[in-house]
Amino acid sequence: MRRTLTSAAFGVATVLLLSSCMGGQAGGGAADGPPVRGGNLDVAVPTDPQSLDMVANPGQVTAHIGNMMYEKLFEVDRGFTARPMLVEDYTTTPDRLTYTFKLRQGVTFHDGNPLTSEDVVASLKRWQQVHRTGQLVTPDIEAITPADPATVTIKLKQPRYPLINELAGAGTEIYEAKNLTGVPPTGFGQDKAVGTGPYKLKSWDIGRELVLERYSGYKSRPEEDWGGQAGAKHAYLDTVTYKVVSDQDALINGLQTGQWDHIMPTNDQYEPLRDNPALVVRNLPGGNENVVIPNFNTGSKFADPRAREALNLLLDKPAINAATGGSKDLTLETGAFASPDNKQFYSTAGEEVYKKHDPERAKQLLAEVGITAGATIRVVTTNSYPEFAKWAVLIQDGLSKIGINTKIDTFDFATMLGTLTKEPGGWDITTLFFDSALTSPAQMPALTLGTLNGSSSPELDALMAEYNASTTPEQAKTVVDKMQAFTWKQLSVITLSQSKLYAAYSPKLKGYGDFYRVFWNAWLAS
Repeated sequence: MRRTLTSAAFGVATVLLLSSCMGGQAGGGAADGPPVRGGNLDVAVPTDPQSLDMVANPGQVTAHIGNMMYEKLFEVDRGFTARPMLVEDYTTTPDRLTYTFKLRQGVTFHDGNPLTSEDVVASLKRWQQVHRTGQLVTPDIEAITPADPATVTIKLKQPRYPLINELAGAGTEIYEAKNLTGVPPTGFGQDKAVGTGPYKLKSWDIGRELVLERYSGYKSRPEEDWGGQAGAKHAYLDTVTYKVVSDQDALINGLQTGQWDHIMPTNDQYEPLRDNPALVVRNLPGGNENVVIPNFNTGSKFADPRAREALNLLLDKPAINAATGGSKDLTLETGAFASPDNKQFYSTAGEEVYKKHDPERAKQLLAEVGITAGATIRVVTTNSYPEFAKWAVLIQDGLSKIGINTKIDTFDFATMLGTLTKEPGGWDITTLFFDSALTSPAQMPALTLGTLNGSSSPELDALMAEYNASTTPEQAKTVVDKMQAFTWKQLSVITLSQSKLYAAYSPKLKGYGDFYRVFWNAWLAS
């Protein structure tokens, strides 16, 4: 939001790249007519998921497919509120230190085995060890234990305001405990891609297509009005086939000729698709934070804060957005790390730094740190998401105007992330986008990229602790403003804009709640 690595740094980069979790209605509106059971939906995706382990590889395509297969204790509804999913109910002690979760009865994994507290404990302990958000939460956790086969207890060392939101976040998917023994850093194999969700893996031709089929033993929640990733899941479709289509022209042509039913194209395709009466085009809630990431690590030219300030001054953000953002309907020029839809985290703090543009001052600052005409900046990017590579080229153009050379290394997405962590000081800049609808600071890239680009700091740690100690939404929002202001002071990321996402699809697709690639309540018209 959405793409991975074999380390904690991999987790921080990719979990935060997920597309946002805000969605539409649980089912179709009245205009869609009664649901139709059966059929196959063809969905074009830009890259192969490469793994179905959402902890080891939580990129956008992996997440969108995984959300059909796996479930969490809590899921986010269309208003960004965490709702119970695998939890029937839960209680909290008055001191906010002990949470007791009762699991829903009758829930089974795709192999028929029942969900138990042992599965939940094993999954959450792995989240603590491997996933960046889990690692950040862990210092506050005393123990996660199975009280009985249907009950899980989490004891905290100190109160943690966003804990329930974090349990609804990426990486907390519940897997069978037996499948988590001896899992390598690259994640488990497809034979262990077993969840409790409404669809299960049928086949996977790596690099070409992946097929999910309805899990006949799925037990749905009853709530029809929660939307997003929460509530009832009906699994009307027999199968969902994800076809890998990296070329944008082929993506568009395939939708127009009926080769596939649903696509999420780049923003520059928005207006011609919107104007095509034979297609349905809908904006999706939430969106992406588009970012340039300078490397703080020793060996990088941006380890010096003056170089990072220069980079921010050099970037002509309106021009970059105009060149790559497509329709103005999709681009919001803001320095916020959360979507305006995400009211609890949207902030305008630091906006004055975001708006600065002064190439001459940038040139002076770079000279002060020894980056002068003829120097070479190393940019690492990927073509798996075309915007990333376009931003890299525009950065190259800006640097060339002040006499600085640029070496751009372009990889597939997983290789790019591996390159960034293999040699911490071997690169200067990278380009990414992040989910702007996350609901805890521990999930947010601008605040948690330290293991990727070396931007950790005691000041940021103190702000995170202040947020975690909050007791009211108002108190928490005050800390959010402080954290965003600090981010623009430190420049751990340089935000280019917020981008709204959109989907284009066949009018025969009904019941789709305009919710990224979640199709458990969608059907195909007869």
